Amino acid sequence: MPSRSRRRTFLSRRRRLVLATGVALVAGALVIPAVNAATEATTATPSSKRLHDDFNGDGYPDVAIGAPGTAPDGETQVGAASVLYGSSSGLSTSRKQVLNWPGDEYNGRYGTRLQSADLDGDGYADLLSSVGWYMMDIGHGYALVVNWGGPKGLSATATTLTWAPQEEWQGGFTVADVDGDKRPDVVTGSADDWNGDTVENDNGDGTVWHGPFTRTGQPAKKDYFALASDRATSFHSLTSGDVTGDGVADVVVRLGRNGSPDSRAAALLTGGSGGLTLKGWLRDAQGHMIGGEDAAIGDLNKDGYGDIVVGRSDDMYDSAEPPFRGGGLAVVYGGPNGVSTTRKPVWINQDTAGVPGSAEQGDGMGSGVSVADTNGDGYLDVTTGLPGEDLDGIVDAGSVLVLRGSAKGLNGTGSKAFSQNTSGVPGTAEKGDRFGAETALVDADGDRKAGLIVGDPAENADNGSVWVFSATTGGITSAGSFSFGSATMGLPATGARFGASLAD
Repeated sequence: MPSRSRRRTFLSRRRRLVLATGVALVAGALVIPAVNAATEATTATPSSKRLHDDFNGDGYPDVAIGAPGTAPDGETQVGAASVLYGSSSGLSTSRKQVLNWPGDEYNGRYGTRLQSADLDGDGYADLLSSVGWYMMDIGHGYALVVNWGGPKGLSATATTLTWAPQEEWQGGFTVADVDGDKRPDVVTGSADDWNGDTVENDNGDGTVWHGPFTRTGQPAKKDYFALASDRATSFHSLTSGDVTGDGVADVVVRLGRNGSPDSRAAALLTGGSGGLTLKGWLRDAQGHMIGGEDAAIGDLNKDGYGDIVVGRSDDMYDSAEPPFRGGGLAVVYGGPNGVSTTRKPVWINQDTAGVPGSAEQGDGMGSGVSVADTNGDGYLDVTTGLPGEDLDGIVDAGSVLVLRGSAKGLNGTGSKAFSQNTSGVPGTAEKGDRFGAETALVDADGDRKAGLIVGDPAENADNGSVWVFSATTGGITSAGSFSFGSATMGLPATGARFGASLAD
C-alpha cells in the first residue's frame, strides 16, 4: 500500500485526468415501462416554485428511495435508487423511475445518504448520493455524485462532485445556500481536497463547494470551515436550514468520538457572504452538550427562526437516566444570532406528557428525523422513528411518532404513533423489522399537507420496504396507506435494504 503522501500525489494526478472529461462516473437508468403514466405531464413548463424536491418540474414534489444493498449479480452491492413522482393524486408506484449503478467491480452502495436540490438552477431538482467503491492500489474511496433533473425526470448519467479515500472521508454532506448568493452550495465533512486541483487544507474540518454548479459537476469555488476541536475527528453528518431567519442557510454538524456519552456534540455554524462562522456547541438547559445521530431544522413555532431538532437515538451510555432512556429529541430554538436567548432547549422522549408509549432502553427514538407541516395549520411538525420499539412482546418491531409543532414549540400534545400493528397499515409487526429506521415528509399532491414516508431497510431479512401515508387536516392517517419493496421497482430484492435512505 503506498504511503499517504504518495497516494495523495497519485490521486491528484488521477483525479485531474478523470474530472477533465467533465463526467467521472456514470450511472445507468432503468425506466420501468409503467413510467409512461408518470411522465405524461412531465413536459410541462418547470414550476415557478422551484421546489427542491421536484425532479421533473411539474410542480409536485417527488421522493427518492435508496436501496444501497441492491446486488444485480447476487453478491456485489452496487446499489440503486428509485423515484416516485408526485401528482395531484399523490404518490403511486405506477409513476416511477429506477436508477442503477453500473459495473460489477464496484461495491458502491449507490443510494446512500440521498438528498435533493436544484444544483444548476434550471428549475429542476437534482438527486445527490454518496457512493463508495474499492480501488486497487489505493483502497476504499467515496464519491458524492449527482443525477440531474429535467422534464422527463432524472438523468441516466451521474456526475462526480467530490471524491476522497476512505481514511479521509469524514462522513455526510448537506446542500443549501450558505453564502447568500441564492445558489445552492454543497457542504462536506472533509477538508482534504481530492477533486484533482492539488489544493488541500489539513487544518480545516470541512469544505464548502460553492455554486453555481454546471453539469460537469465543477463548482465556481470552494473554501473551508474549522471547528477547532478534536471532536471533529469523527463526523456523524451535517444538516442545514435557516436558524437565524436572515434568508441564508446555517449548518449543524454532528460529530464526536466513540466510547463515551460526553464525546458526542453538535456545533452550529451560521452562513453569510464571508462563509460559515462557528457560533458554538449546542447545549441543553442544564449546560450539557447536545449530540446525536440525526437532526433536522425547521420553524416549529412560526416565529421566523429555524429550530434545530437533534435525534439522540443511541442510549447505550445513558439508558438509566431520562431524557436519554430509549432515545429522544433535543429541540434548540433559533434566534437572530443563532440559538434563541429567550427560549430554552427542551428534551422530548416517550416519558414526555402526551407522547404515546413509554421510554425503554433500546427503543431508538430520534432515528430518521424529519420536519414539515402534516396538517396544514402552518406549524411544522416532526416525525421520528423508534426502530427498537417492542410491540406486545415482539422485540424490535419498530414504530414511528408524529409530534405537533405549535406557537409554544414542540411538545407531546396531539402526538400520534404508527406501526405495522396500526389499523389500516399494511403488513404485520415481526421481530427485528425495525419499522421506522428512516422517515421523510413530502407534500406529493401539493395540498400543503405533507404525507409520511417510512423506510424499513431491515424488513424481510434486509430486503427492505417502504410505507406511504397520506395527510389530512387531522394530520397523518393510516387510511389508504400502502407499502412496496424492490421487487415492485423491478429490482433484485434480496438484501437490497430498500428504504435505507429517503430524499424528499
